[in-house]
Amino acid sequence: MSNISRKQAGQLQTLVGIKRQKAEQDMLILQQEVRRIEEEIAGIGDNLKALDKTGEEFDGSSLARRHGAVERMIAQLGSWKDALAARRGELEAAREALKRVMHSEDRIGDL
Repeated sequence: MSNISRKQAGQLQTLVGIKRQKAEQDMLILQQEVRRIEEEIAGIGDNLKALDKTGEEFDGSSLARRHGAVERMIAQLGSWKDALAARRGELEAAREALKRVMHSEDRIGDL
């Protein structure tokens, strides 16, 4: 490794620290989005289960089906699942970015 001055090493450490903080924030935001989307999916699933009950609610369920409520919920469910898959991919990329930054931070000590 090349030798750099203490000042340069300090500046490099600061820059990598800022980059790490940004990577951590990005990952946290994506984790929160994933949780929110998972909650939306669970909520739609609960609503679909409620419509599926028989008995007193049968007339309401039948009416909801005729008016397309179930079809809309299923479409929303599909959209949320697609969004969840996309966010999980972004979250994995953010994790990798954070790993790279942490590795860079470790390498600064070798300078």
